[in-house]
Amino acid sequence: MHLLDVQYDNEENSITCWIKKNDRCLPVSEIYYPDIYVSGNSELRYLISTIPGVISACFDNKKTHLSGPPEPIIAVKARNTEIIYEIAGMLEERGCMLYNIDLNPARQYLLLKNMFPMANIDPDDYMADRYSMDYTIPDLKIMELSVKPKRKHGIITMDEPVGSITLGETIIEGNEFELLCNISGLIAKEDPDIITTNGGDSFDFPYLYRRAGKYGILLQLGRRKDKDPKKGRSYFSYGRIFYKPQGHILSGRLHLDRASFMFKEGGLAGLIDLARITGIPMQELSRLSPGSAVTALQVNQAQRDGVLVPWKRNLAENWKTALELMIADRGALVIEPHVGLHENAAELDFASLFPNIMVNHNISPETVLCGCCRDSKQRVPFTGYNICEKRLGLIPRVLKPLIERRMEFKKRITEFPDRAEEYEMKQNLLKWLLVTSFGYMGYNKARFGRIECYESITAYGREILLQTIDLAEEMGFEVLHGIVDSLWVKGNDPDRLCRRASERIGIRLEHKGVFKWIVFLPNRSNGSGALNRYYGVMTNGKLKVRGIEMRRSDTPALIIHMQDEMLLCLSRADDAEGFYRLIPEALDILRKYSRRVLKGECMIEDMILTARISRSIQDYRQSNNNTAAIRQFQKEGITIQPGQSIRYVLTDHASKSYMKRVKIAQLVDESTQYDRDKYFEFLLRAAESMLLPFGYTKDVLTNSTRSKDC
Repeated sequence: MHLLDVQYDNEENSITCWIKKNDRCLPVSEIYYPDIYVSGNSELRYLISTIPGVISACFDNKKTHLSGPPEPIIAVKARNTEIIYEIAGMLEERGCMLYNIDLNPARQYLLLKNMFPMANIDPDDYMADRYSMDYTIPDLKIMELSVKPKRKHGIITMDEPVGSITLGETIIEGNEFELLCNISGLIAKEDPDIITTNGGDSFDFPYLYRRAGKYGILLQLGRRKDKDPKKGRSYFSYGRIFYKPQGHILSGRLHLDRASFMFKEGGLAGLIDLARITGIPMQELSRLSPGSAVTALQVNQAQRDGVLVPWKRNLAENWKTALELMIADRGALVIEPHVGLHENAAELDFASLFPNIMVNHNISPETVLCGCCRDSKQRVPFTGYNICEKRLGLIPRVLKPLIERRMEFKKRITEFPDRAEEYEMKQNLLKWLLVTSFGYMGYNKARFGRIECYESITAYGREILLQTIDLAEEMGFEVLHGIVDSLWVKGNDPDRLCRRASERIGIRLEHKGVFKWIVFLPNRSNGSGALNRYYGVMTNGKLKVRGIEMRRSDTPALIIHMQDEMLLCLSRADDAEGFYRLIPEALDILRKYSRRVLKGECMIEDMILTARISRSIQDYRQSNNNTAAIRQFQKEGITIQPGQSIRYVLTDHASKSYMKRVKIAQLVDESTQYDRDKYFEFLLRAAESMLLPFGYTKDVLTNSTRSKDC
């Protein structure tokens, strides 16, 4: 028997565990009231106990800080989350400190019972360790669901009738009313444990429910009545606006959307593995960010330590003078690349540098600048922050098992080639957790973030890279480029450099390989080396490309195809001399594409650009290509939310008419004419990106292509 899913019913105050046993999945329910905690005295405890909806209020000993001792605090059980937030709002106005207010009840239940998703709960093998590397999973029945409207072209809206519904190998077509009446029964008959979709949250599920609602049909796609979906929202992350569609969660079976980030990066194997170690039910986990998964691990560990999680945490940064701020707030170290072509360059990379720094140097909110070890010998480079010598911090205890787990999966990829894809998926999701664990340390709303920890990590990172550069130069290597945790060097025996650096620093420096040749590209604006824009061919034949147009998600297929052809041409070179000989062939490829563009011979599908919208239409001050496309969507009755992506073809870039300037992809047909001059300019810019170090500016390329009768 395995735990397939856990769900909390706010109205019934119950937890339902769905247990997978052989070919059946059975619900087991019990009443559950999540605990919240309030700082206060006996009088406040009595007052809280008289509030309608409060089940109990009593004192318990818990820690309110990571480094503090247990103290008496009021533990409150309430009937539902609405009452919890009413109590929290009322007590917050009175100046009370509140804890565990917004923690997920289902996750809290699992933590209380020491359970986790996909755990084996057979009596003979009850609750194997969640961090076990080898575990059994149940025989899961998985079926793909897709819905197609009758209309095949143009703008497809929620008002279009359903044309067909596909579940696994079964396709049902015909009258829309009958289709919608039959789909619930078909799913119940097939009884899958997992329904997968491709964009189900954003289209298939809301479309089905919308069409069913028109006829008054009650759909039940889960094994019980399904939960109401959460509303979609726009959010800001790492300088970009994203849109998260409403999540459609099923009861008793799992709906996994293949379009979600977590599923794309980890697949089913990665999701199962991550659900086990984080304690997050799989449907919810698949719709979260890696940072949210890291936070869940931190909260779990804190709860096991008896530490409560504050509500609306906003830890202020320590006071710093201007000089202290200048020293501390410097970020990671970057060595500007030597622009141009280089032969026999080795790429070196520290394995999970920032997470390893946090583990090796005990970086955690309660250990950096701790009050108990002000004379600590362990000091952060540059800033001089003291680090606790008496306790191991929360963050290192959370990250160390993740690092070790990822290293073991990477090892197994080569040891067990028949399961390499599974282990690759699992390690890939762990990689994203480790990457975001650093960023969350500097996020002011993170549960256990602290800016001084963030500053300490980057300070150690700078020191480590400087030490490695010094060692490389001592050993006779030329350093071509360095960025955060990676170095590109020229010299003999890079493996020996990696061994010595790993021994000296205590973090493994990996030799990723040697480039036959590599081209570091300049910034167009000032000619200095761009930090992460290069391409090259390694000795094993692998072509590695970063930062140019073909690596961007908004680039039309036309540009991707051209750059790909040019790179394949140049990749035939074994050295610098061969590279220079192949440049004329690469220019011929540019001329070929230019001729096709200027003659109007390109497929219109190859001309589609993609753009992520950063704001609502009323917030744009100037008209541009994006606003023209948004207005076309509005004309078709569709509202574009900030963070959503749109696709369109440039038809007349100079036009002030939004209908003439672009055409959105949904309205494109064979008669659509693209702006030839503008796409020719795109080709020139893309070629310039690759060949600028060799004197091929946009003007030079223009003259070259025009002179060849393009």
